[in-house]
Amino acid sequence: MRRLAAAVAVATIVSTLANDHQDRCTAILVGAKASVTGAPMTTHSNDCPDCDFRLVKVHPMTHASGAMRDVVLVSSQYPRYVGNARGSGYSRSHLDPIQAPDGGFIKYTDTIPIAQIVQVNYTYGYLEGVYGIMNDQQLAMGESTCGAKFASKPIGHGGVAYFDITELGRLALERTSTARDAIALMGRMAETHGYYGANWDDNDGSDPRESAGEALTIADAKGEAWMFHILPDDSGASAVWVAQRVPDTHITVVANEFMIHQVNLADTDNFMGSTNMHEIAERNGFWNPATGPFDFTVAFGLRPSWPYGHTRRVWRVLTLANPALDLSPTTDAFATSYPFSVEVAQPLAAADLMRYHRDHYENTPFDLTQGPAAGPYGNPNRYGTARVEVVCPAKPTIPRWHFERAISIYDATYTFVTSIHPTNVNLGFLWFGPYAPHATIYVPIFVRTADVPAEVGRGSLRQFNSSSLFWANLAVGNYASLWYKFTRPVMADTQRRVEDVAELAVVYDEAQAALAKEGDVGVTSVLTRASNKFASTGLAAATALFQDLVTRFHNGSVVIKSTEHSFSVQYMGYPTWWLDSVGYYNSTQAGLDDSPCNVYVSGGIIAAFCVLVVGAMAAGFILGQRASIKLKRGYAFIQ
Repeated sequence: MRRLAAAVAVATIVSTLANDHQDRCTAILVGAKASVTGAPMTTHSNDCPDCDFRLVKVHPMTHASGAMRDVVLVSSQYPRYVGNARGSGYSRSHLDPIQAPDGGFIKYTDTIPIAQIVQVNYTYGYLEGVYGIMNDQQLAMGESTCGAKFASKPIGHGGVAYFDITELGRLALERTSTARDAIALMGRMAETHGYYGANWDDNDGSDPRESAGEALTIADAKGEAWMFHILPDDSGASAVWVAQRVPDTHITVVANEFMIHQVNLADTDNFMGSTNMHEIAERNGFWNPATGPFDFTVAFGLRPSWPYGHTRRVWRVLTLANPALDLSPTTDAFATSYPFSVEVAQPLAAADLMRYHRDHYENTPFDLTQGPAAGPYGNPNRYGTARVEVVCPAKPTIPRWHFERAISIYDATYTFVTSIHPTNVNLGFLWFGPYAPHATIYVPIFVRTADVPAEVGRGSLRQFNSSSLFWANLAVGNYASLWYKFTRPVMADTQRRVEDVAELAVVYDEAQAALAKEGDVGVTSVLTRASNKFASTGLAAATALFQDLVTRFHNGSVVIKSTEHSFSVQYMGYPTWWLDSVGYYNSTQAGLDDSPCNVYVSGGIIAAFCVLVVGAMAAGFILGQRASIKLKRGYAFIQ
């Protein structure tokens, strides 16, 4: 009691029912010569529990002279946009009916713009999710929200800024074909019209600075790969931004924290940026030229409450790409000891990046499939908890306790790996994986399609839909997590089988033949048909996988098909360490029955039976002692 009283005197525990996982993303960027295709690759895992998971095709468009382009407020929930300005994919007729509380159906209204800018004559077509992804010129982008020291608000909502990162990304995909041009356009528009962050509304008491910055990973068909950072300036009416090129043989990764450090704007081959960064940093006390060189991340990044939720993902990706790399899993809050990028051990394929995104730190000291929190069957998911803080009388509130934050997380909306064709602009595509990376089946979706397949282009979190690849993968992931150590190899086998047999070479040949014979219309037809086939194959595989998992693993048992006419059922059992942790070996919970023999038979039989019972109990005790010693070294099966 004295210890408890002392603890209470020192600190008060405060718990709120807030989910401690918000929209967070991981994006990987690979240089052209670090890729087996000879073209750069980028990825993005959109880790968001409530985001619109649809993939949508925005078609190329021609606009009248003097036309204006709407700028809309950032939105991520379904439907993230309603209207005709981006084509039929967002029209009201294309949306799912959603039942209202009064028994009717929700009536969708067109999204109202917050501003307008002058439109250009022609805009490229592109694929987008919550963020823009890849256009028909093979300009591709990944995204990761970052903390920043400044926050601002959009015009019409308490501020003057026009753009968030979703609108800037769309603008770049509509109007540019190279990474350099995209960066220059986004930087110029943000400086001119203002920039605001993803969670700008602070009415719920949250700190908008936690998501006020953004990072984009940008790759193009010219072979360049660039990392882009942006945040509001200190006036709320402009922006600060920087970009650094990734060396051709290198890989880099961003995990919700700025990671560009030293900046040399005079080196135009490798850096781009706003000229106001040094002045603003110095004016606000973020940097003093007398104390050392300028560091963009240290100057403008917001110090995270738990840095390893960010830096450990960076460490993991870099060391997976280069196992010989001498990089510590521990670093400071801004990872100043980590390099911007590292050379890969060998050229990487899309399958390698899928594997990185499926990672839970397996076979490292941070392995999320091991330990008490994973349970007896290795569940890698660490779900949202009530946020617990320790309030010390003389110190600010300090968050305590944590789980490791894996690269693959259970509430991801989608993941993709872009595939830029180095010589044919028609053949760019995404490996698109709805739901969490470890449970998804990636399917190729070409950018130059007439429309995206319904399996990835329809549906919402408001209603389960068996025709949606997102929901099929979600069913697999949620069920598989119950018995993960048994189900994971089965999932991996299906993923490899489906992803490996995608007949891309055949599609390439057909597209080339169609181009020669029918022109662009023929190419579009071939690529649309191929995308539809890949998506339907993925859905069928995910549906069959779920059924297979339920059949083979249920009720704590594994069904083993031994012959055509018979099968066996074996209990999964429990690891000894887990049994010990829940008190299975605690003798006080399972005492012997001391009641007398009470069997209504003749006295001689009673005596013989009791002697037999006593002897059996004695033998059982001796054998049990031996077994308990053995069990502590092995695996216990519950019969």
